[in-house]
Amino acid sequence: MKLAEELYRIPVAPEHHLKMTYAQLNACGMDFDFVSVLQDGKDFHKITRDICISYQKFHNGHLTNLFFSQKTPVHLDLDDSELISYYSDYIELRYILSGHLEVEIEGETAHFLENEICFINSMAYHRESISNSECLLVNVSIDRNVFTEAFLGSVSMTPLQLFLRKNIIKYSDLQHYLKFTPGGQEQSLQIQKYLFHIITEIREKQPGYMDISKGYLIRLMDELSSGYQYNFSRQESALYAEKLFESITEFMQNNLASIQMSALRKAFHFQPNYFNNLIKKQTGMTYSEYLAYLRIEKAKYLLESSSLNIEEIMWIIGYHNKGFFYKKFQESTGTSPAKYRIKSKVNTKLKNQEETES
Repeated sequence: MKLAEELYRIPVAPEHHLKMTYAQLNACGMDFDFVSVLQDGKDFHKITRDICISYQKFHNGHLTNLFFSQKTPVHLDLDDSELISYYSDYIELRYILSGHLEVEIEGETAHFLENEICFINSMAYHRESISNSECLLVNVSIDRNVFTEAFLGSVSMTPLQLFLRKNIIKYSDLQHYLKFTPGGQEQSLQIQKYLFHIITEIREKQPGYMDISKGYLIRLMDELSSGYQYNFSRQESALYAEKLFESITEFMQNNLASIQMSALRKAFHFQPNYFNNLIKKQTGMTYSEYLAYLRIEKAKYLLESSSLNIEEIMWIIGYHNKGFFYKKFQESTGTSPAKYRIKSKVNTKLKNQEETES
């Protein structure tokens, strides 16, 4: 899915090729999904839909926009050498398809590169630099309530995802902008796929298009909270590592029969050394030692709580060699699986008797 290629396939009628200044744009009364008003002496943009989307191209000191507010796309060449600063009542998501973007945000100059994503806080006073930018980007404007719902709505989340999303919301309130850097090409392609679906829904405006767009936005946010990186404070970095370790442990426990490092890489988008270092720091064990530990703990649980035979348990936890399984179990517990089961049943019986007598 190449969003840049898809852009050039979008037909725009000749009468919808416009060239005007920003002042003329505000005065013409056309619906571009936002209205501009003066508030406290500053330019203030108000969104008119829950989600709005456009392409922007900064090239050779010019800015070209492709808007999808109407059934027919509008191609607008902005006849200004620089933009005026503004703030808004919505969150702006920028995905840089190619090149580099420079934005002045509350007096600070921020730079964004290819495949990076930035969120600009709704109340951050900012402007894009036409003269210092050379890029193609997708711009998604999102109502604040929709943005929060997409991150914290009623979707299934691991502890790590919940932690990340809450921090993203917090940072979007406390900071002027957030910058996300992809973990690899796979994540970038996935983000482009979700953006493509949102663009298609917004363009075609079929019944239910806004709800479908919100669904894809939730998936996009989910990808960001698992595959992209952003900065934490030292305290939050420690908490992040703890939550990530919890999620990795849960994933391993749920996939003991077939778990491989490649599956962890696909699920969490980190390199093997990162997993090894994280597990070592949290447990003092290597990845292989920790996996063996989880498998034996699962075997002990099944021996205590089920009537499965030992070979069935061995297969469930991912061991296919009976001798190797017995060796690992003996090393961990000091006894064989059969003796462990007998001992656990005796202990359970004695405990039940004590509870009955008391």
